[in-house]
Amino acid sequence: MHAFEMRRQGMDMVCLRTPPMDRWLPVFGHRAAELVVEPGDVRLTDRRERGLHNEFGPHYDEHVLARFIEGFLEPSGILDPGRVPEALRVTDRDVVVNVRRGDYVTNEANWRSYGFDVDDYLRSALARSVDVGGPIRRILVVSDGIDWCEAHLGWLTDFCEVLDFEDTGQPPEVHLAVLAHAPRLVLANSTFSYWGGYLSAWRSSRPEQVVAPWFHVRTARDGAAWQLDPRWSIVKDIPTGWALPS
Repeated sequence: MHAFEMRRQGMDMVCLRTPPMDRWLPVFGHRAAELVVEPGDVRLTDRRERGLHNEFGPHYDEHVLARFIEGFLEPSGILDPGRVPEALRVTDRDVVVNVRRGDYVTNEANWRSYGFDVDDYLRSALARSVDVGGPIRRILVVSDGIDWCEAHLGWLTDFCEVLDFEDTGQPPEVHLAVLAHAPRLVLANSTFSYWGGYLSAWRSSRPEQVVAPWFHVRTARDGAAWQLDPRWSIVKDIPTGWALPS
């Protein structure tokens, strides 16, 4: 997004291609190829600009996000409604809950940095979602650890009439489309979730329907997330205080 915005302003800027991009570049198509440079093509005299450029406010706002979504993401087809299987489509009476597992829990260092009591947070987040958007008919859980969610989050029926888990093995780009097309979201403390929130807010023009945790990581800013859109509904406190569960 930073490179896209700088090029819009007339600067010759691209991103250095790295191996983690390989999974996503084909998804985004030729527009992504235009924004990256191969390591072997970087010249000694080329200017380097380091940084993640991922702080809402100083680095981008809803207007920059809208330009990037409309000029890059939407034309790529990643947001095509047809990407979302019929069983995973939701209405404004439903809430999509994104639970981050994966290497947040399998990697001990990541767990100690990013972990918190998921049950505690989700109870607070869903209560906030009801306050903002009204009663919940259906909760759809999307996660990179769906087996754990099915085993541990059955209590979510306390907040809805219907509880579903996305356990059909859809790829991450479909999960992103599900989040993007959900008018009401409960996010995790992850980049994937944040992008789902940005896209949902852009599509629905109801950013307050995106519920997100104040906490991101223990190793920076006393835990406070810097990627949050201030228009979202932020859960600032939970009973366990964002501590690691015992």
